[in-house]
Amino acid sequence: MAGVSGKKPKILMVGPDRSVHGGISAVVNSYYEAGLDDLTELRYIGTMKEGSKVYKLLVAVSAYIRFVRELSWADIVHVHVASDSSFLRKSFFIRQAYKHRKKIIVHQHGGDLERWFASSGVARQAYIISVFNMADEIIAVSDAYRDIICGLSYKGESVQPDIHVMPNAIDMDRYEYSCHTESNHRILFLGRICRAKGVSEIISAVSALSVIYPDIRLVLGGIWEDGDLKEEAEKAGEYVEYAGWLDGADKIRALSDCSVFALPSYFEGLPVSILEAMASGCLVVASDTGGISMLVKNGETGILVKPGDVGELKAALETALSDEHRDDRVRMTDAARDMLSRKYNLDGYMKQLMQLYAEQ
Repeated sequence: MAGVSGKKPKILMVGPDRSVHGGISAVVNSYYEAGLDDLTELRYIGTMKEGSKVYKLLVAVSAYIRFVRELSWADIVHVHVASDSSFLRKSFFIRQAYKHRKKIIVHQHGGDLERWFASSGVARQAYIISVFNMADEIIAVSDAYRDIICGLSYKGESVQPDIHVMPNAIDMDRYEYSCHTESNHRILFLGRICRAKGVSEIISAVSALSVIYPDIRLVLGGIWEDGDLKEEAEKAGEYVEYAGWLDGADKIRALSDCSVFALPSYFEGLPVSILEAMASGCLVVASDTGGISMLVKNGETGILVKPGDVGELKAALETALSDEHRDDRVRMTDAARDMLSRKYNLDGYMKQLMQLYAEQ
């Protein structure tokens, strides 16, 4: 979609490097898969790569220098942020774009924004609000995060720009839909393997359920961020399999091979992994936090649990695995895929994004 002049908009996009293991990188890579670099003149600058603190600092400084050099070229600056260090790092780019009077889109992907803001001192709270207010438009990945952003305030100051709710989306044609009429007792987790993702709770629940289902397996697809968790997984023995970070054909195969997908995180934006699981026919068991409830309607398109509650997670997984609930499993997985095709298809998402770019 070209602008009024017939020219493609020039987009200078900022976020983590496309090689980084994480949800924002997955969203950015989906843009390229959908052809955003053909629809626009797109230049992407990765501000963070995985490595030591010194290496990360060098990457950030190099990215900022490149950003300053290319800023005059851009019509629009599109910045992907979460919370904590992600937000603070990107704030330098947003401030520079604001100084040069560029159209700024701040794309807020979630993270633990509400807690981080509440735990920040008054100076930082004022700074966070001032950075958001430099944006012309804000994209929130869920209704919950729109409400969180709207609720940020300090001494009467609040976030003023228009907030557009644009949930993440996927190309459903990339995924093989395997309707597991019979549960194979294999549970998949995808993401950073850390306590905030509820991995300890999954391990505990699976260990307890091994008495009922001796063939139960938890497949952990991701990268370890907590040595203690790795020890917990090793103590669970044969019931836990570590698959490493999964992408491409390996991820699609893992999604097809597992009948249940579990993500009992303490906080989330709107996880791409849940969309992928639904597109593949996995029954989703996830925590009721952030934007997850937009995707997982309890008892309709999946099962919701309270974050941090091992007992509730165990009961939900037992329901998901039981052949007594076979008809319910099929009904929920079919309903989830139908919902994706109507509301979370990448084609519709890209049309929204291009419309946002075209607005002046």
